[in-house]
Amino acid sequence: MSIVYTLPPAIVAVVSSISIILQTIKNRKKYIEISSDEVSDDIVDDARFSTVKRDVTKLGITILQTGLYIFLFFWKFRHENKLNFDTISPGILAICWFYALTVSIIALSLKSRRWRWILNSYLTAFFFITSLCSFWQLTTGIMLRLSDSYHIGEIIEKSTVICNFIFSVVAMSIAITTPRGPPIIQNGRTVCAMQYCSIWDFISFSSVSKLIYKIYKQKTFEDDELDLLPFAFQARSLYNAFKKTRGSKLLYRILVANKRILALQLLFTMIAATLYYVPIIFLYRFLSFIQTRPENGSLEFGFLYILGMLISYILLHFTVAQNWYWASSALNVSVRGMLNSEIYSKSLKRIDSHVANVKDESNKSDNNLDASGDDNKSEDNLDTADDDNTSVGKIANLMSIDSSRISDFSVWWTSALDSPIELIVGVYFLYQLMGVSCLLGLTVMIITLPLNHQTAKLYAKTQDKLMNARDRRVGLMNEVLQGIRMIKFFSWEKNWEEKVLKARNIELKQLRNNFIYMTIFDFLWTASPILVTIFSFFFFTKIQGNELTAAVAFTSIVIFNELRFALNILPEVFTEGLQALVSVHRIEKFLDEDETKILPENDYQFTTPISFEEVTISWNEIKENNDEFTMHNLNLEFPIGELSVICGPTGSGKTLLLMSLLGETNIISGNINSPRCLTCPIDQNINEDNWIIPNNVAYVAQQTWLQNATIRDNILFGLPYNENRYNQVVKVCALEKDLQIFEDGDMTEIGEKGITLSGGQKMRVALARAVYSRAKHIYMDDIFSAVDAHTALQLMNQCILGPIMKGRTRILVTHHIRLCLADAAYLVAVNNGKIVTSGTISNLRNSGILASILDENDNQSEIVNSVELAAENAVDTSNVSEPLISSSSNFGHNIESSSASDATLVENAVLADDDSQPMKKVSKPKILVEEEERATGMVKFKIYKSYLRANGNILYWLFVAVMFFGTRGIQIMENWWLQVWSDASNNNETIPAIVNFVQPNNLIMVNGILDDIHKPHSVDYYLTIYVLITSLSIVFGVARFAYLYYGSMRVSTKLYQKLLHQVIRAPLRFFDTTPVGRILNRFSKDFETIDSTIAVHLAWFLINGLMMLGTFAVITAITKEFLVAAIFFGIIYTIVGALYAKASRELKRMDSVSRSPLYSLFTETLIGIITIRAFGASKRFMQDMLSKIDGNNRPLFYMWVINRWLSIRFNVTGSLVSFLAGIFILWNIDRIDAGLAGLSLSFAMNFTEQIMWTVRNYTSLEMSLNAVERVCEFSEIPQEAPAIIEPRPPASWPHSGAITVQNLEVKYAPDLEPVLHHISFSIEGQEKIGLVGRTGSGKSTIALALFRFVEPSDGKILIDEIDISSIGVEDLRTRITIIPQDPILFTGTIRSNLDAFSQYEDSEMLESLRRVHLIPSEEDEEETTSFSGDNINLFKNLDTPVSEGGKNFSQGQRQLLCLARALLRSSKIILMDEATASIDFAMDEKIQKMIRTEFADCTILCIAHRLRTVIDYDRILVIDRGNVMEFDSPYNLITDSNSLFYRMCQNSGEFDLLMSLASKRGKKLIED
Repeated sequence: MSIVYTLPPAIVAVVSSISIILQTIKNRKKYIEISSDEVSDDIVDDARFSTVKRDVTKLGITILQTGLYIFLFFWKFRHENKLNFDTISPGILAICWFYALTVSIIALSLKSRRWRWILNSYLTAFFFITSLCSFWQLTTGIMLRLSDSYHIGEIIEKSTVICNFIFSVVAMSIAITTPRGPPIIQNGRTVCAMQYCSIWDFISFSSVSKLIYKIYKQKTFEDDELDLLPFAFQARSLYNAFKKTRGSKLLYRILVANKRILALQLLFTMIAATLYYVPIIFLYRFLSFIQTRPENGSLEFGFLYILGMLISYILLHFTVAQNWYWASSALNVSVRGMLNSEIYSKSLKRIDSHVANVKDESNKSDNNLDASGDDNKSEDNLDTADDDNTSVGKIANLMSIDSSRISDFSVWWTSALDSPIELIVGVYFLYQLMGVSCLLGLTVMIITLPLNHQTAKLYAKTQDKLMNARDRRVGLMNEVLQGIRMIKFFSWEKNWEEKVLKARNIELKQLRNNFIYMTIFDFLWTASPILVTIFSFFFFTKIQGNELTAAVAFTSIVIFNELRFALNILPEVFTEGLQALVSVHRIEKFLDEDETKILPENDYQFTTPISFEEVTISWNEIKENNDEFTMHNLNLEFPIGELSVICGPTGSGKTLLLMSLLGETNIISGNINSPRCLTCPIDQNINEDNWIIPNNVAYVAQQTWLQNATIRDNILFGLPYNENRYNQVVKVCALEKDLQIFEDGDMTEIGEKGITLSGGQKMRVALARAVYSRAKHIYMDDIFSAVDAHTALQLMNQCILGPIMKGRTRILVTHHIRLCLADAAYLVAVNNGKIVTSGTISNLRNSGILASILDENDNQSEIVNSVELAAENAVDTSNVSEPLISSSSNFGHNIESSSASDATLVENAVLADDDSQPMKKVSKPKILVEEEERATGMVKFKIYKSYLRANGNILYWLFVAVMFFGTRGIQIMENWWLQVWSDASNNNETIPAIVNFVQPNNLIMVNGILDDIHKPHSVDYYLTIYVLITSLSIVFGVARFAYLYYGSMRVSTKLYQKLLHQVIRAPLRFFDTTPVGRILNRFSKDFETIDSTIAVHLAWFLINGLMMLGTFAVITAITKEFLVAAIFFGIIYTIVGALYAKASRELKRMDSVSRSPLYSLFTETLIGIITIRAFGASKRFMQDMLSKIDGNNRPLFYMWVINRWLSIRFNVTGSLVSFLAGIFILWNIDRIDAGLAGLSLSFAMNFTEQIMWTVRNYTSLEMSLNAVERVCEFSEIPQEAPAIIEPRPPASWPHSGAITVQNLEVKYAPDLEPVLHHISFSIEGQEKIGLVGRTGSGKSTIALALFRFVEPSDGKILIDEIDISSIGVEDLRTRITIIPQDPILFTGTIRSNLDAFSQYEDSEMLESLRRVHLIPSEEDEEETTSFSGDNINLFKNLDTPVSEGGKNFSQGQRQLLCLARALLRSSKIILMDEATASIDFAMDEKIQKMIRTEFADCTILCIAHRLRTVIDYDRILVIDRGNVMEFDSPYNLITDSNSLFYRMCQNSGEFDLLMSLASKRGKKLIED
């Protein structure tokens, strides 16, 4: 009995025994006792799950085998009477089987499922090795045949071999198919079967077979039908593991957190690298056998070599499959989950910068984008501009692109280790075949390494620039989407489209450079291995004078192919590694950014004081030459449980004080004491008695932030629903009437950033969120600016001063000082960063300081106190609050994201006077934002058509076909010529017969050429032609990629232009119902796929498809029997391929769709991060993100597992194809020589791989085309009315600004009731009209109709006698102007925001800023309300940076900037929507005076909260329920006690003031 059959089982037994002992020592506690966490609480059918029968069967087999080998040992020892290896081998095997018997007994006796599984794994390994050894022993025994004279010893030994083989296979089959445990349920869903399946199901990936069949049978497949990820790959586990390594370099953290997976990858990589050449050894032996076989010689060794190829290939494929599983499914998902969770976690802690860190160079390059600047200059700045990571677009790219690149590289990194091992083993075998010739050839590779290195450096630099360009373009696109309403109102679509396209062109130039370097890489990678082959053959034949035999030629070619892969993959891995390294540095830079200073979390039960102690603060760290707004030497102490008021002019530092209490600013010196609760505890058992937590904080931002959820969810904000408290909060926040009107009540979805709510509604929902919270301390920033006077008074009396806020600390920033003083305990007055005064109200009153503060505000006609108002408020006030927008409307836009703040878009809604009307409907609430649609089935032909047409016309694709078919033909010629060369010395005539198989008979010319080829020639002849063929192969091989890259550039250009145009011209309804993250996903990840991936997948699909067809033709030509086998295997491949294609396609679509919620939550968090941190909700948001990461990782994980499922089946089947090809060669041995056999087998060995990669590349192509599918879907969205309609209006239109509305009826959808009921009115040119009316009256609809955001169903609107429906929306919107309540600024400078497209001079812009009092006038340089003292007036410099959304300015300053921007337009018609709500009263007075003078020759329509704003206008238009109720001068209306306007004035609390102003205006008109 040979050592080959004995030693492997002995080694496995010894190693297993040692391993079990070590594991037992390490986990002795778990071995003795059953750990409580070994068995999940969520196991299904635990009682019925049992492996006892399997364990007993294994025990019986091990007893039989042990007894069998003990018998054989004693029998041999007795009869041979000597000790040698042949005698003691049965004894060694008996000991090995006794080891298996012992392990089986222990496994059967254990109760711990974990340990039973471990022991079963060791038994499986042992049974597998014994099966393999017994099979080899059995086959070699049959091949060598029994001797002619039988004797009992030989019979017993052979019988033992057969029994050993049968028992080993049975035992292995039982052990390898024993499941680890029953199905596991987590949160009501099944966990991935790989968590509990058998070893066989794990290594063959059969655990996903049910999933594949299920997807194939179903028309649609949803995420909730997918099993959960294995526990180790769930986001929570990944995040917890990764955060343990914080403080180290990112690359080190990734390695440490994934060390187990990396170790398994390394193990399988080294095994696979060794196994790669085992089949090649058998190939060489087989070809040598055919070449040296005597005529009519035995074929037994030939069969043995072919069988060896089959077994070694199967082992190799299973090893490679495991390597790829741990690389693609495990490490890929793990790294992506870790990075995404860590990026999000960092975003919850990083400082929310309030300044634009925009370098001068980048500003200039931005301007170059606007005008016809130098694009190259912009390109040069790509690697230096935008050093900060503050833009939402850039941070979103970290998650969408950079983390994906790093995780994708984790799939390939082992090739950097695998390839050197392959090179070493391959060179060794080549040296055995060709001697020093191979070393000379490989020297060529070393010579090309510097070229590879230099190209890689240039490629990496270009890649870095490409990523920066992509960041800027995505960031710009994000700003477009965030400010789309402003863009549309100002008709800037065309200008912004050009601006984005210029940024895109810079990106495409970098992409072009990228493709150029990729083409150079293709040339080097294609040429290097071919040159190695040429030089090796040249030296081998020409210098050394050796004959190039078939065995040497084709074996060396197969080895060279392996080396070609190893040589090619190294530069590719190096390049991918450089890309990943760039992404690592980008993410690491983000993770190293400054974080908010985490104060020690206060005890929940003790109240912390709220004070400033000698504090100097600024928004950001002060740097050199940085004009940072600072507040010095602050000493304040806010009383706990009382109301404190902070007041001051616009831009004086009020919000800075509030943000400092929240820890969101830079503390230069001093100490701030403030309550801090990093994580708000959520206890489902809380009640009114323990609701308030002493050190919890809630915050109401001036610029409200709401989630894309229902109103109730926004108010609850993660807290449990307490009906009594909730109803009380809704009432005191003046939301009852809103919820009564709205069809779905508080279950109404409000869209992204509360898009469907008015400004007042958003503010009151945000206030309700703070009031409902468990916070003891509530900070409120200018909450009255977005609501009308009466609502402000109601909020003050019932909410802020009401019972629900009693005992809570309330710090309120406001301009409404008198409204708050009655019950305030503390006052802080701020001006230009200095505390003018501070102290308790009583002290300030006694000292007279309070009187002086109030005297400054007396002329501002502020709201009178609540007692005075109560006496006058005798009229029904059911119209004080703003109802929500009905989801039954199919067109729900506000003028701005929060314009028409006291209006709704359901303008015909009727308020019930009965307070008992329910707040919400019982019916199922309607969905505003629908789930993202996902295409089903195969990618539609029209998608292919769109992509192919975008590449080029029919001539382009004909040329592509020539390139690809030509390349494959030349590659076949290359191998055919080697066959001719190797057969030259034997003068074989077999090739003409093969060619005749595929050519018409009797082609004299062809036969003549072939006869000439097969005449004896010199080595130079064969070598020259071989060099010529391979050179053509290089040229064609590189040209095909370059040409496809060229087409890909055209696709990227055309599709992006089309998508951008369609999206930017989409109606507002599209943006209301589609999250920004979903749209941005198309412009970021999907276009990254279109730019960089599709062309590569298409190329490799064509390459592998043509290689497969060529291989089939060659093998069939040599062995015709292969045709039958090919048909049979083709059917198998088709079935498996169809199952795989459908499953992978659906999972890729799920991956794409599940990405959008991830990005939506991410962008939503970045916008509202201050509110989230203030509420202590970071942990809850982190949990939400982890859940969404799991939702995105699930389809990715299964997609990669299904890839492995395909590869293992294709590869094993392919091994049978190679085996049959060898059998057919032996079948036709009499007419096939070694050259033809080598040609056939060298092709057959790659046949399966070609089929598999054809299917996989086709599927990858379809999955990549999913990006085109999604882009095309958005390219077909409905469009607004045409921008330009010929004939266009005159250039001077509108010349007077007269507006005539004739019989206007408006519906938001054809099947809905009218919102405006055939209204008619006329406005003279230069008139000032105030639009007022109760909530839902129709004011905002008139404004929408004026801008043609709503088209009339009847009637028309005339401006200067031109029907606005007859002109394009661009001509209309450029001639009229809106000044919205919610100001929108774009990243850049003050200049780029005032004059985005270089239309005005600097002097005009500065004058516009003077008019809105952002900079003082020349004659009043020293007396500016907003700015005086130490802090520099930033508005004097037009190049002052503006951060994303204008965060480095206050809300009031942003409103004034938008007003200055409107002034520059000089439109004849101006619509104002409470455009000064967030500025102080003194400034408001100046602005109103400016409007009266500067806009004297303009027609003004003003939608106002403050009736005082429009009381001196020419006329007031009163709208109610879609009808014009009154249209007259303010004086006539207010003096008519029956008018609606009269009642509105009474309810406002300012009746006397309004009457006085109206009378003054009326007398002036009479005098005129």
